Amino acid sequence: MKFIKPVFLIVLFCCMGSTGFVLAQEPPVIDNPNTEPVQYCDDPVAVAEAISIQNIQVDEESEGMKISISPYTRGEDLLEWDEVGTFDYNWNDGSGYLEISGIGTDAEYEEAVSKVYYHNVSGSKNPGIRSFSITLRDADYLPATGHFYRFVADESISWTSARSRAASMDYYGLQGYLATIRSKEEQDFIYTKTEGTGWIGASDRSQEGTWKWVEGPDEGVVFWSGTSSGTPVDDEYSHWGTGEPNNLNDEDYAHILYSAGTRGYWNDLPNTGSGTPGYIPQGFLIEFGGMPNDPEVKLSAVAYVDVTASEHPELDKNKVKMLFCGGMTHPFEIAFTNGNPSVVLEELDAGVSIEDHTSYNPVISVPEYGTYSFLLTMTDEASCQYTDTLQIGIHNQPQATFDLDEDECYGYNLQLAYIGTTLEEAEFTWYYNSEEFATGIGMESVTIPLGFEHIDRTVGLKINEQGCTDVSAPRNVMAKPDIVVSAENTEGCSPLQVDFSATSSNPAASYLWDFDDGNTSPEQHPAHQFINSEDNLRPFDVSLTVVDENNCENTAIYDSLVAVYPVPVSDFYFEPSEVLITDPEVHFINTSHAALSYLWDFGDSTFSDITNPVHRYDAMNIYSVSLITDNDFECRDTIVKPVVVTFDRLFPPNAFSPNATLEEDREFRVYGEGVVDEGYQLLIFNRWGEIIFESNSQNTGWDGSMKNNEFAPAGVYTWVLQYTDFAGEQHKQQGTVTLLF
Repeated sequence: MKFIKPVFLIVLFCCMGSTGFVLAQEPPVIDNPNTEPVQYCDDPVAVAEAISIQNIQVDEESEGMKISISPYTRGEDLLEWDEVGTFDYNWNDGSGYLEISGIGTDAEYEEAVSKVYYHNVSGSKNPGIRSFSITLRDADYLPATGHFYRFVADESISWTSARSRAASMDYYGLQGYLATIRSKEEQDFIYTKTEGTGWIGASDRSQEGTWKWVEGPDEGVVFWSGTSSGTPVDDEYSHWGTGEPNNLNDEDYAHILYSAGTRGYWNDLPNTGSGTPGYIPQGFLIEFGGMPNDPEVKLSAVAYVDVTASEHPELDKNKVKMLFCGGMTHPFEIAFTNGNPSVVLEELDAGVSIEDHTSYNPVISVPEYGTYSFLLTMTDEASCQYTDTLQIGIHNQPQATFDLDEDECYGYNLQLAYIGTTLEEAEFTWYYNSEEFATGIGMESVTIPLGFEHIDRTVGLKINEQGCTDVSAPRNVMAKPDIVVSAENTEGCSPLQVDFSATSSNPAASYLWDFDDGNTSPEQHPAHQFINSEDNLRPFDVSLTVVDENNCENTAIYDSLVAVYPVPVSDFYFEPSEVLITDPEVHFINTSHAALSYLWDFGDSTFSDITNPVHRYDAMNIYSVSLITDNDFECRDTIVKPVVVTFDRLFPPNAFSPNATLEEDREFRVYGEGVVDEGYQLLIFNRWGEIIFESNSQNTGWDGSMKNNEFAPAGVYTWVLQYTDFAGEQHKQQGTVTLLF
């Protein structure tokens, strides 16, 4: 620190010039003119709102002010603050003090300290006075003694060295000495400031077993006689640990322990201390003030807070309603879970009126639906006053109504719409089968996919208009049956046979198929033949109507489910219409329709792909001529027609001789290829018209003999022939033959 003080403090300037404070020409003053206890009810209160800090300038970031609580209970007492400027704030939860540090003027620190607040955070606070010392950061001040205290760290320092160092130190001219502890209040304050096992100013060195204070203004005061089984002297205060003092190793000097479980208790040790962990000296506790030659300085202020047993009245949430639905006027019940304070309810919004505003049952009237603010002031028996701002909502009561005809059957998607009225922003929650389906602000309509399962279905609606709600009863929904159609062989040439099959999600009462060609079927698995008599591909739209056991009807239309290709028409004729073996060339004329390619089979193991072929036969026969035609859909038609190649007539010999050299010239035989025996008859007549020879087989000819087996006389004879050819045609020829000898 740097001090600019009157002449009598020049020495102090030399000693304390590096502490980080600069003082003006006038002496420093830290004063709280209002030392009357501030009542603490439940809300934080300013500790020293009227604090005065003068003639101090902090010029180092690490220095500043300290506010300490005494007595302090961890987990109950707490200091809070409003930040000022760029100061750093550090709350020490273990020792119960707040440090404010940073470069600043006395006016800035005065404002910072005035904005420090006490808050009791215990659920069951301990009532009583809390004192607050407001000092510079480099020492702690205890109002009960008017002294300053500080822990000086110096590991393994001996007691005698600590005593010498303490005597060489001062605090703004106040002489330092090893701390003496004469009361529980002083003990409680000091041990919370201890930062390690530290020496204090007690010893029995001059007379074993007689413990006295050998430092400061309390020098020579005897406070204990004997060892651990000894007794206090003249009711003096002591705070020995269990089994202490014990003079175990010629232990004549006292210190305060710091280890867990023994912290704050006194113990005796030799001058050099102990090497045992927990007992190794970490420094010493120094006290300033009370010495005869100490100057009068005002380096600290004290403030008091009276912690009452009062607590903030809590509204009984089971009785106090903050929401009213429907209507503009409502009684408002006030009830508390802890006490019965007097109350005043005030409106904070225009247009609102309150009847009986000091009673527990006021009546509130508002001009329109909305949320309104009210101020509730509560004063308890301890005269502690509390205020709460209440937000009370008075809103429209909606009705959860929506359009649904429960006698109608719905398809896959069900569309629902709200048919009620809302006046403010409302949240809609739609339900399907008792489960939340969709939620949204202003969601007045929804589309629900019903699916196709065979289940019972319900829908519902919940409306929340600013907390006012209504829920509809579940309403039944009948869904149309789902239709699943399968078909085999749905594409091909006419006529096309298609096998259909249908299933439904619901048990079906009836099926009705429409095949788009004027035909229908009531079967579940019908087979139908589709015919395309046109030249182009023809699609067929197949539909199926299913009626389920609830009389719900659904129709599924399958566009172009069946595609039937056109089929060419094979046809031809040939010339000549009668083909004789004597002229067996046939001209085939193709009259087919809608064909792309042709294949002729002439029936004699020969083929042709010419459109209009010419074919020559080698033998008489009935030939099955077929014409196969194909179109660009690879559809085919075949026609077969018979072509008969036959002879025009038989040419028997006109003369023969039974005596001829060649055997074949010795008889008159009429035969030919293509002639069958069945129905064959050859008759020979003489010139008088008498039958002289008859044969029923072309293999038996006339050898010139008569019925009496004698040769007929040479001459001209008439013959008549009836026969049937291989094609079943009947023929009759006649002529003459000359018999020669």
